Amino acid sequence: PAVFLTAYYVLAHVARVSAGERVLVHAGTGGVGMAAVQLAKHWGLDVCATASPGKWEVLRSMGLDDEHIANSRTLEFEQKFLTATAGAGMDVVVDCLKEEFVDASLRLLPRGGRFIELGKADIRDPGEVALQHSDVEYHAFDLLADVTLDSLSEMLRELVKLFETGELRPLPWRSWDIRQASDAYRFLS
Repeated sequence: PAVFLTAYYVLAHVARVSAGERVLVHAGTGGVGMAAVQLAKHWGLDVCATASPGKWEVLRSMGLDDEHIANSRTLEFEQKFLTATAGAGMDVVVDCLKEEFVDASLRLLPRGGRFIELGKADIRDPGEVALQHSDVEYHAFDLLADVTLDSLSEMLRELVKLFETGELRPLPWRSWDIRQASDAYRFLS
């Protein structure tokens, strides 16, 4: 539930997305990333995502084509998505990267937009971001610090409905016998 709650809150309440907007989800094959991709597609957003190339098949299985997928390990995603959008870039970036990857992601909002920082490693000052990137709303986000219990309850009810109707699917999971812990860690890496 935590990954879907985070994705729901970030997209619906912090970014205030609308159908037809273009969103970039970094780490689209992580828990929050996969939940965000599902919700964004459900709400009619044009979804782009990054992941390491070894995980691209997961993004494809979620309905993204190669034009909407880029490598999260290099800065090439910036030029790829600017070219694909004829320079328009994104309306929303859901970020968890750091350093020059954050800078490249901010440049993907050339018309302004919302930049939602989920990571904790490179939180920027919203005022500085506004000076360098006009019309970009920068939000560093922490679910437990930012959301009330009433909001959590409301979002959980909505998510349950979406799961019951089949609009959302549980994230894939895999288990190993404890004696295969090394295999499990290798898989996660």
